[in-house]
Amino acid sequence: ICACLVGSEMCIRDRYMKAINCITFFLLITLKAQTQNVMTSSPYSMFGIGELESGLYGQNAAMGGVSYGMRNSTLINIENPAGLTALDSKRLLTELSIFAKNESYTSGSSSNQAFTGSFSALMLGGRVIPRWYMAVSLTPYSSVGYYFHSSQPIEGAPHESYAAAFTGSGGISKVSWSNAYLLSQHWSLGANISYLFGNIVLSEQQSDLVVEKRMHARSLYANLGIQYHRALTHDMSYTWGVVYGYRQKLNITNRKYIVNDKTQDKKKQKSQKQSLPQYFGIGGAVQYKKCTYAMDYAFQQYSSLTSVDSRIKFRDVNECRIGICYFPNGYPSDSFWKRVAYKTGVNISNSYMEINGNPGFSLRLNAGLSLPVFRGRIDAAVFYDRTQLRKGALNRDVVGITVSFALNEIFYKGKLK
Repeated sequence: ICACLVGSEMCIRDRYMKAINCITFFLLITLKAQTQNVMTSSPYSMFGIGELESGLYGQNAAMGGVSYGMRNSTLINIENPAGLTALDSKRLLTELSIFAKNESYTSGSSSNQAFTGSFSALMLGGRVIPRWYMAVSLTPYSSVGYYFHSSQPIEGAPHESYAAAFTGSGGISKVSWSNAYLLSQHWSLGANISYLFGNIVLSEQQSDLVVEKRMHARSLYANLGIQYHRALTHDMSYTWGVVYGYRQKLNITNRKYIVNDKTQDKKKQKSQKQSLPQYFGIGGAVQYKKCTYAMDYAFQQYSSLTSVDSRIKFRDVNECRIGICYFPNGYPSDSFWKRVAYKTGVNISNSYMEINGNPGFSLRLNAGLSLPVFRGRIDAAVFYDRTQLRKGALNRDVVGITVSFALNEIFYKGKLK
């Protein structure tokens, strides 16, 4: 009996040491990522809280980003946290995502092109106790990155102008604690508690004068998800899911610095109020033999964001995502290509930004592979993203690649009842 107790204690100790090591690694990567955040090079990221980021991480990036009805034993689904209840109960999973993209913008007679790339997400998840699953994650929410020159009219002298250089950097990141509970054989409930934070620096330089605006943003946020899953036959099953996130205020503290070659003037400006959009989403997935078909619809109330520029207006977004995955599901002894999953998808929506009364649309095409590696998989996807506003107000073309590394570690030596 004593030997069994000692063995059990050592097993528990090893289990917790693995968890502590993984969490420590997560925190180190988090701190490293915050100092090297280069997410975009868009002149339109200077408006609002920057350019909203999506589709740059996760195993389903190649499937148009479908998520609300998705669940499997290796998918850390933070978009609908209810899907976490499908995770392998014996393993602790870690997923790291990176991306690279080439961006091209045209607006009227001006154009801009740049290449960017960075870390895009880190997630850690697994089962805590029977029926209760948990994950922690770090993902981008918005980003700011631009540099351009422009001639500005002098106030009171409309026929005269001065040259100015505009730069911007930073963004808002999101750290989430996700929990899911398996209510029954078919129903799962999940919730994300997120902390949004970040710094944005906007600068304008005129000869020897520099005007710099520094913004610090923070907010606590929560959203919910639910899934229903049922197997109809041995080789056919379906899942549908619903998600909801409420409107939440984002507190932004502003500081303005005016610097010339002799003096520096620091001013604390009135705090700015922005709102994170309320959203609702519904989606489903059908798995039939070796194929998975999925579709999501989302409504996002981006009109709650405010713009300090009269030319810019934010609009509510209706978004549709469609994805297909073919997975031969070969045995470990089969050839490599029988253990590869083939994915493709499309994402279409109206643009969340309107310039000078000109609305538009966004279209993203995706394709990729999920490759088996030792203790995990590598998901690689290429994408083409097109945003177009009316009357040539903005044309945006992006070609890029996302790569996600999903690894797992045996956490429980025996399956818990």
